[in-house]
Amino acid sequence: MAPVIGDSNHSNVLSDEYYLVLRAKDALKIDPFAAKAWMITAKTLFPNNFGVQFEAYQIEKAARDVKEAAKCFSAIIFYKLATSLSMWTEVQALTTSLRSDAAEPEAVFLRDMFSHIPLEVQHQLLLMTAEHSEDTMEHCRLLLLLLRRFPQTVAQHGPRLVDTLMTAEKHSHYQNSVNCYRKLLVCDLLPLLGSNAVDLPIKQLFRLLHKSIEFYLCYLMSPSKVIQDLPELESKIDDPWKNLFKIQEETGRKLGWELSAMNKDLYWQKIVQFHQTRALLAEEHPNHKQLLYCTTTFFLHCLHEYIVTLESANNEVALVLVEAFCSESENGVSSASTSGEPKIKRRKTDIGDDCTSSPSLTVGKPGNVAVVHNFLMAIRCWDLLHSSDNFSNRLTQLSQHLKLDTWLQGFLIDAALYKGKFDEAMNKVGNTIVVETGTYANLRRHLRLASVFYCQGLFTRSLEHILQVVTFLPPSNTASTPPSTNQLTNILMHSGQSSRHLHFLPLSRSQVLQYCVKLLVAALKQQSLMSLRPDCDLAIGHIITLLQFDWPLEEELMTHLMEKICERGNFTYTLFLNYIVNVDVLEEFMYLSTEQGGGIALDILPSAQITSQRRISTRGADKGVKEDFKLAMKRQVARSIEPLDNLIIKFITTERELLLQALQ
Repeated sequence: MAPVIGDSNHSNVLSDEYYLVLRAKDALKIDPFAAKAWMITAKTLFPNNFGVQFEAYQIEKAARDVKEAAKCFSAIIFYKLATSLSMWTEVQALTTSLRSDAAEPEAVFLRDMFSHIPLEVQHQLLLMTAEHSEDTMEHCRLLLLLLRRFPQTVAQHGPRLVDTLMTAEKHSHYQNSVNCYRKLLVCDLLPLLGSNAVDLPIKQLFRLLHKSIEFYLCYLMSPSKVIQDLPELESKIDDPWKNLFKIQEETGRKLGWELSAMNKDLYWQKIVQFHQTRALLAEEHPNHKQLLYCTTTFFLHCLHEYIVTLESANNEVALVLVEAFCSESENGVSSASTSGEPKIKRRKTDIGDDCTSSPSLTVGKPGNVAVVHNFLMAIRCWDLLHSSDNFSNRLTQLSQHLKLDTWLQGFLIDAALYKGKFDEAMNKVGNTIVVETGTYANLRRHLRLASVFYCQGLFTRSLEHILQVVTFLPPSNTASTPPSTNQLTNILMHSGQSSRHLHFLPLSRSQVLQYCVKLLVAALKQQSLMSLRPDCDLAIGHIITLLQFDWPLEEELMTHLMEKICERGNFTYTLFLNYIVNVDVLEEFMYLSTEQGGGIALDILPSAQITSQRRISTRGADKGVKEDFKLAMKRQVARSIEPLDNLIIKFITTERELLLQALQ
């Protein structure tokens, strides 16, 4: 007779199997071995009863017996999977744990248990679960899990999953390529297809390659790096470029492409060689498409790395490419070789390919040397892609589709500057006011314009943009001390064989201000000193004021200016007491006023400070005038601790009219 629970009026008769299960559950709390004995009895008596078998699984799971739990799970998995809610719940928990690396005890146990399930059961479980899933994303995830666990099934299920993912993305009407379905297709499925012998139509291979390029570029351009409808943890993609080139390599292998190692120099050499030998092939020829895709992705890779370096990557200071200076001795000018003066003959129009050689490119920090390499590679790829109308049109279409303007704008300005196409560079800089944004946008824009106008010999217009630059300078880190001379170098002046020098200028306060100073000094020398103007005292005074900023880097030029003053026998500069505070410079002028220094007539003090409004001179000057001069020099020496950055900024902004006068 079956056991009875309850009173005589309301009796509940337990089935034999449930009675055994109940005894096992009760025993589990105090004696696990007794519980196991009850369950063995139940399983033996009722081998086809789902309830008994499921409870046996639950008891083994509670006991954390991985192997026994796997046996029980394998025995019942296909019995009532379609109708049992409790079984589906277990299956979903199991598949969820397999898709994650969660360290929770439950997830770890389920993953261990799955590894002890026979492979055939694993395969059938994943396939059946995927087929019964009504949610498209869940279906795709489960199929991907199946393909990872059983690579031999990729050829069977992979192509169908490609169609499912592309159809799901299309019907979801996402606004861009960075969405959950594209991510699963590009990042999860395509690497599996590439590493297996899966035959796909050539047209579809190109389509998948295009979708991959599109996805990774949009992801790289996304500030948030968030993938639509995916959790944040799944949105993180490590090394997107490595992944993209891997897909291109595997796709290319299926297309019969000739591939090269991803060393930039070797890769570029391969592209050039390929271009030279196949330039006359028809546009629909597979090799023509290989050249297009390989060159385009390589160009975008170099371009992206170039932009990232410019935009203060890895906590480095942001950079901008500007025209710097060549030493005079290298340019055939007989003067101070370290003066920082650029080549005397300025370019009024685009120089194109008329340069005697390519410009020299310099960068301050050794860690930033890669920016030069990426820039040159990007220029070469750009030129190659524009050597063919077909390539050019394809790149334009891609640029418009992916909205690459924000990437291309700055690069094309820099490329025009590199090629000496100053009018083109100036026009493109004018357009950045619409496209470019960010912390350094205004600073970059005015630095570029100041640089380009200087190259064109339009010094007064260059000055106007220098005035704008100083208004956008980053704040000073220390307001009490001038910039240390060991922080500033003479890297803006280059002594190489090239006739031009471009420099990647860090957008720090001191280095930007140093560049503005160098621009003004070079412009003043060319406009006033080299033309032997009668009013060159004003230009000399301006230059001496500016040279204080990175003293003693321009000490040789200062010596040259002092010699010029001695040759003339007199010097007039009414702004002297306002801005000349460098001790070495003050001592030099004090020496010039003595008999040993030549007794130079110095008109540098305001009229009110000089008795009878006479000049400082040793020739017949009274003691009062000399005393006034000495006191004035002492006061200037006392000012030598003033922050030079603030002094120079004040000079540039306050003395705009006098600077313009010297530059006209």
